[in-house]
Amino acid sequence: MSNNYVLEQQSSYESGSGNSDYPVRVYKHKRTEFRVVVCQVPGPICHLAMCIPTVCLDHKGKPHTLEHSEYLTPSLCHLPQQETMAIADLGHYKQAPLTVVFCGSEKYPYRGYIDAVSSHNLGQPLNASTYDDMTVFKYVGLSQEGAANVLPVVLDHIMHPLIQDSQFATEVYHVDQDGRQQGVVLSEMSDFAYREHAVRSLNMRQLIFPPTSTYAWECGGLPQSIESLSIDEVIDYHKEFYSYNNLTLILIGAYDECPAAIFNVLDGLDDEISAAPPPLSRPMPPMLPKWSKGRKDFLFASEKSQTGSMTFAWEGPPAEDIETRVALEMLIDYLKTDQGSPLRKRFTHRPVPIAGGIEFGLLNYIPTAIVLSFTEVPFVAYISHAAAAAATPVKRRVGAPAMTYPSPADTCGPLDLSKLHDDVNGLFASNYYRKQLVSMLTYFTEHWLSEHWQHFCSYLSKRTACISAKFADVAMSQKDQQGILYKLSRDAVIHRLSPGSASAAQPTFGSHGHLFSLRRELGQRDCAFWKALVQKWFLNERMLHIATIPDPKMGIQIEAERNLAQRSYMENINPAELKAMQTRLEKALESTKVNIPHDLLAALPPTPDIALVQMPRFTGYNFNHSTDSLLVESPFGMGRVLVVPGEVESKFQISFPLAGLSSELWPYLPLFVKLVTTQVGLVIPHTVADTVLQDSCIMSTKPSGMPLLYLNSEQVDGAMSEALTEHKAFIGDLYGHDSSGQWPIEVLTLFGSTKRKDLLRAFKLMSLKMMFGDFGVDTILKAANLLKKELMAKRGTGTSLLIDTFPWLRNPGRLDATAIAKYDPLDSSTHAMASHIGSESFGRALNLYYQISFLTTLTRSLSAAMNEDDMLATEADSMSDAITQIRVHFANCNSATGLAHIAVSKCNDGAEARDTLSTFVSEWQACSNAWRENHQVVTVPATPYELPTLISNNRRIYTPPRKRRKAVVVVPAKEPIKLSPNSRVGSRDFSAVSPPLGIHVTLASLQTSYVGIQVPLIAQRDPSDTRLVSLAKQLEKRPDTDMYALQLLCILFNRSEGLVKNAIRGRGYAYGVGIHPNNNNGNLAVYISHAGDPLKATAAFWDVMEQLRHEAGWNKAVNEFQLGAARSIYYFRAYTGFAESLISEDSNCIFRGFSGVEEFLSWMRSHVEDIKIADLRRAFLKYFMPFITKGAPSLYVVATPQFMPETGAEFLRQLNSNAYSARFKAVDMSVLDPIVTI
Repeated sequence: MSNNYVLEQQSSYESGSGNSDYPVRVYKHKRTEFRVVVCQVPGPICHLAMCIPTVCLDHKGKPHTLEHSEYLTPSLCHLPQQETMAIADLGHYKQAPLTVVFCGSEKYPYRGYIDAVSSHNLGQPLNASTYDDMTVFKYVGLSQEGAANVLPVVLDHIMHPLIQDSQFATEVYHVDQDGRQQGVVLSEMSDFAYREHAVRSLNMRQLIFPPTSTYAWECGGLPQSIESLSIDEVIDYHKEFYSYNNLTLILIGAYDECPAAIFNVLDGLDDEISAAPPPLSRPMPPMLPKWSKGRKDFLFASEKSQTGSMTFAWEGPPAEDIETRVALEMLIDYLKTDQGSPLRKRFTHRPVPIAGGIEFGLLNYIPTAIVLSFTEVPFVAYISHAAAAAATPVKRRVGAPAMTYPSPADTCGPLDLSKLHDDVNGLFASNYYRKQLVSMLTYFTEHWLSEHWQHFCSYLSKRTACISAKFADVAMSQKDQQGILYKLSRDAVIHRLSPGSASAAQPTFGSHGHLFSLRRELGQRDCAFWKALVQKWFLNERMLHIATIPDPKMGIQIEAERNLAQRSYMENINPAELKAMQTRLEKALESTKVNIPHDLLAALPPTPDIALVQMPRFTGYNFNHSTDSLLVESPFGMGRVLVVPGEVESKFQISFPLAGLSSELWPYLPLFVKLVTTQVGLVIPHTVADTVLQDSCIMSTKPSGMPLLYLNSEQVDGAMSEALTEHKAFIGDLYGHDSSGQWPIEVLTLFGSTKRKDLLRAFKLMSLKMMFGDFGVDTILKAANLLKKELMAKRGTGTSLLIDTFPWLRNPGRLDATAIAKYDPLDSSTHAMASHIGSESFGRALNLYYQISFLTTLTRSLSAAMNEDDMLATEADSMSDAITQIRVHFANCNSATGLAHIAVSKCNDGAEARDTLSTFVSEWQACSNAWRENHQVVTVPATPYELPTLISNNRRIYTPPRKRRKAVVVVPAKEPIKLSPNSRVGSRDFSAVSPPLGIHVTLASLQTSYVGIQVPLIAQRDPSDTRLVSLAKQLEKRPDTDMYALQLLCILFNRSEGLVKNAIRGRGYAYGVGIHPNNNNGNLAVYISHAGDPLKATAAFWDVMEQLRHEAGWNKAVNEFQLGAARSIYYFRAYTGFAESLISEDSNCIFRGFSGVEEFLSWMRSHVEDIKIADLRRAFLKYFMPFITKGAPSLYVVATPQFMPETGAEFLRQLNSNAYSARFKAVDMSVLDPIVTI
């Protein structure tokens, strides 16, 4: 070990797996407070992180701005899909991927050098996160050798950045020659600051923390304050906080216990470290002594005005009180997550919900704060909701007396719908929500906890086991609050900022190291302990109550004020000032060029050998449909058993083929998946009940004289909770492919994770739910409403708008790009577009706009049918029949394009692996046979369906609230489809429009603009049928060279110093830009997000393409070093993906035609290593030229704020003034809402 450091502490983190703990060692510099924390975690990944406490006392966003100014970070990924984590768990968190050109440092004064070094060392470009009280810089790579190579460059950029006016102008704030306010930080925060969760978070913190606390301010900055920020303030802020005495270096991953290479680098910097200024000690003040007693209302910008939120806050325990914090987290988790908790029953899980969701967490402030937010609280009349509730049967206890609503019992249990009107009328009274919450918490302590004690204890035990089992997956996460990096960073910050730790001689690292033991110990506490916990922290503590209310006019007003300021600026600026401003901008744009000396790049250490990177050890056993009788007459073309020694849990990923499913049923697939994952009961015919329930561990009784056995949702959910640590269902072979606009149609997959002994039982339960779940009208309606709500949350904001719009335009249909190209808003004859919408092909595309409209029609029909509306009864019956037909498909499918994939930790040989697989195949056959035994086949000719459809012998397989007509849907018999396992079907058609078509849409919810461009992509990817030509023989010709060259080229363009990102992001036109080849869906896409100037951003992209079109421009921009860096990044992404989710990635490899991960890695490395500059050039000319070729088929979507400096006609004129003959049309978003008739 280095003579400059001493081993100060030793601790560990429980692995959660029963395997060895992860050791933690803290090395302290002998003369300063600088520390190196090393946590050894097995696996290929190596984290290198630097944590610095950063405090702010204004809204100028200096911590965030400094991060951008030092590293020119492109974006703060605010985790829109993880708002609960960002707001309720982590505190105010901002993630900034460092993927643009960096400014340089005193020792390395070259823009982009830090990115080049990171990419060269089997790692991703440097990353950073800004929190309310700390900034964490992170490098992630595949070797400690690479981390040691990167460390000196990173430290020099952090401690000695070149903060110059040129970078400040583009990254933070400037006014261009047209008076438009621009800058990456400004554009980013212009969108973020007015979102609902940002408004409620900031206002909540300002009401409980004093102005001398960092938590009372917006660390990212507010737009009006960013405008007044100066570069001198940023430099002074850096001097105050950025010192080795304040910095903690954290190493997590495959490191030695005292990594010599790291300490060699630090010894070379010892003089600088020893001379560091005194350490920061700034204890945060306590919360305000007085809180507002009444409800405080705040507005947020929203295009629609239906829902807002109600938020409550309490002061939490000190940051050092780990036991109380963990106990509160366990209690909060139960109240928030358990579907039967009184909090859920009172507010969300009731016939007329008074909240759509619950966000509840202990925020890591100093001191901590407990925050509960009820989201999607309706701010509209409840007439329709009350009518729907009235149709729902009231399930009251037998003999229960009538009671006035809301009574304590009804608060947390069955609702008296006859009193519902009073409940609705008082919903927005000043203290109504507060009273209902206090009533629920009081009832919880006085009655509920005692009456449901066994369930409560069982839940805590299950959750501890679940979190423990999943810890291996999240331990290395950069963002997860349970990740080791976040926990160790909090330990460092608490030592600097907490009053309870400021006087301590040293920080305590690994404070959460024994989390699972502590959770188990707390789970043994008696009922009195938990009652006292609720009483002390919720009922006895003061409570803050705020409401965030939607204002559809706010966004318009903000944009109008911004436009007014722009006009005022241009009217008052004199010629000399205008010239000075233009000179400044020209200098700033010139500084974005990357000019790293070739000699400096050549002197870098060689890239670490990818062959030395250790992948998880595993053995795979494959079983093929054509060679193994086990899979004959099953849906599975291949079976795979993966043996991963040391794996904590066993997993299954069973993919059922969708080949042959009628396109008429495609729109129902997302709904069917939702039903499979929704809490429902089971309806099983008595004739097969014993067979299908055997070994399921579901307790049941058989009522005499009843043809059906009904198991309620609590029974089923309890059994699944016992058997499964994690489970999900999704469309496609990779989780996440079912995102809107990206739905492949090859397979439907069931995934489960559990203990080895429960593996088969877990699959049985999911199969039973899939085939025998109580998918009645009320259940379908509930699932459809939930799915619609999720899709609506994605719609109309950000890049998802672009991703969702393109499939609708791209895929042929009556309202595709060709139809819109003929649309003239000034010609009344083309207003008949609505007729095209109404007759849209039913299975045209599984994109977001179709799904929302489809679900709207579905929920309307089902709601009316439940209220005895016979006019819509036929539609309701057809919807229910469609779900049955999907089950029919799975019960009869033997197309042999599915995959049965199982991962276990131990298996002695292939025979045992085959036996394991056999039990799964047999289990599915038993379940599907049982379903078929109670249905008969009816076949007739000349119908649109492609497979035999079965109908039920007994139509009333559940009991809906009305008498259901007995309709029979019949389809023709046809031979099963036989496809090879690697045959893939995708939505690859591309409506050819010449000249290229663009649509311009406006949204009141946007404060910045978004641009998307797509061109067709048809490229060879993966091997052809290996039954005809062996993989080795195919590999000799490198058939995928073009596709891998395209992927490497996209990495080059997307890199921080890449031409495309530099041209757009580096100049401050937008803060996000990415190029994405999507071979499955047949397109190459460019997405530009948070654009302050969409016209300049688009023009900059075209300019780069034109530059690269010419040989001279290409040779200047692309070289061997960049190709090597792209290879390094590609390897990093591939290997980390496999390390984090081996079974999913392995399944994906099989669907792509490989025998597993092993073959894919060999295939991939052979191609990537063989790629040359000439291959990149060929890929560019082949795939990117359509972006700048007149008449080539391409599609554009430009989404802007509703009010812009230019008029709509003027902006459209500017869009159409392009050199590529792209014709843009202004389209109202409602045009993309088809009227679906079912």
